[in-house]
Amino acid sequence: MNYNNLEKLDGLLNGLIEDGATAGLNIAVVTKDSKWIKTYGNRQNVPTVEKATIDTIWDLASCSKVLVTTTCILKLREEGLLDLDTKVKDLLPKLEDEEVTVLQLLNHSSGFHPDIVGYKQMTPEEMVEAVWKIKKLPENENKVVYSDVNFILLGLIVKELKGSLDGYANEIMFKPLEMANTCYNPAPELKERCASYEDMPARGGVVRGIVHDGKGFKFSGVSGHAGVFSTIEDVTHYVEMLLNDGVYHGKRFFREDTMELLRTCTTAHLNERRSVGWVISDPNYALGKKFSEHTLYHTGFSGPSILIDLDKKVACVTLANRVHPSRDNKKILAARNLIHDAVYALFE
Repeated sequence: MNYNNLEKLDGLLNGLIEDGATAGLNIAVVTKDSKWIKTYGNRQNVPTVEKATIDTIWDLASCSKVLVTTTCILKLREEGLLDLDTKVKDLLPKLEDEEVTVLQLLNHSSGFHPDIVGYKQMTPEEMVEAVWKIKKLPENENKVVYSDVNFILLGLIVKELKGSLDGYANEIMFKPLEMANTCYNPAPELKERCASYEDMPARGGVVRGIVHDGKGFKFSGVSGHAGVFSTIEDVTHYVEMLLNDGVYHGKRFFREDTMELLRTCTTAHLNERRSVGWVISDPNYALGKKFSEHTLYHTGFSGPSILIDLDKKVACVTLANRVHPSRDNKKILAARNLIHDAVYALFE
């Protein structure tokens, strides 16, 4: 690691905190056999100030889609319970659409509406009913259109086949990868370690220890599109496994064909580059300038981002609470390219 360039990265991150790009953050730079982790800023600014710590628990928001839901679907595939071309209706008979496949949900090429219209006025039961009736939009045909609905459906597939999304994730992922601080719905005694998010009077003030995402909240904190909480250390365990070609501490986690699938662009003929779940090496995303052909990427609304370069064997995980106390703060979005360029520079 180039320690002169590490000082530059450190200065950049301190500058982001000083500029108010996020209240706080944990960052990890990960290779096959090493990692550098550091904490910056605060996990809470209001109503009181609390410094962020290495063991701060962060809301992963839409990073839940790739870190957990995609992993669960890939594991179900390894178990032989589904394949990528399986029709979703064969797994979820209540779904009205008869043609959409598991892969189309994973790579956001389903054509479905990107959201559940009017969900804020719905009960959880009404939301699920709306998902069963979700329609494809003509303007979305043959395009990648990012949609929470796609991953809500994937979460429902896991629930249908395994009883619960959170239970299956704990069994096949959190325990084997030693992710002891990763969960849905953190226990009350963990609240003081959780980062704080948006100040939402309708939900009693600053959101902390409860999923920030509105649909996730209505689904009682467990959904395929959002809801996972984790620490920087835990997320690095998953990243290490991918950088080591699907092996974690000497034990194979993902089969070789699963790793090859993750390295494959499944939407090369469409408007965005998507693997299964992940963005893959799409220059229109904030990957920096030095990414390789097989670089996975995803972000979350509340502030997190995960970049995993499978060729150069380096990754950057940034967990942040940029929406604390307001979602109007978008400064960190413009900074992600700078962060990733600075991380790649550590290995020049």
